[in-house]
Amino acid sequence: MAHFDEPGAWSRYNATQVGRPPRALARTLLQHAGDGDGRLALDLGFGAGVETALLLDRGWRVLAVDADPAAGDSLRARLPAEQATRLTVRTRAFADLDDLPAVQLVHAAWSLPYAGVHLHRVWDAVLAALTPGGWLACDLFGERDTTSDARDVAVLADAEVERLLARLDVVHREEQEADGTSFDGPQHWHVHSVVGRRRPD
Repeated sequence: MAHFDEPGAWSRYNATQVGRPPRALARTLLQHAGDGDGRLALDLGFGAGVETALLLDRGWRVLAVDADPAAGDSLRARLPAEQATRLTVRTRAFADLDDLPAVQLVHAAWSLPYAGVHLHRVWDAVLAALTPGGWLACDLFGERDTTSDARDVAVLADAEVERLLARLDVVHREEQEADGTSFDGPQHWHVHSVVGRRRPD
């Protein structure tokens, strides 16, 4: 995963993702959460903004957070004017993530593992921002994912995944393990994909 340590690597990766369809996890999330009707969503690590655009299409206001300084301008350039008025972008690294507003939905596909050593603090901040009854969708890397060899990428044992999910009523969960490729080359994937609803405290 050294590739993503290079300057501009995430910008180059995000540029390759612009034309893809929304990921299945985001569609599953919206099957449960429904249209936004002006409610606020957090898209954490929004990258190319494909899922951000889907949320805006469905009537959500979106706070989109990503460390890539080019991501916000790239996304805004592709949005209709009305949707752009419902988008707020923060260029922020996970290590600096704080002061999140109350949100009713969190989408964090393929992003949280890149919080690295900050994962548990970021998770706590996200759950604190998510209102009781709010919806969350995320991907977490399992301990057999080959990103375990990478610097500052969080991989989790099954017991750690369970602890993170303890405050959610999980409605969808899929564990995938397979050989494949990533932007960096050959990859063994071990990924937990989850949709859940935040329980009241």
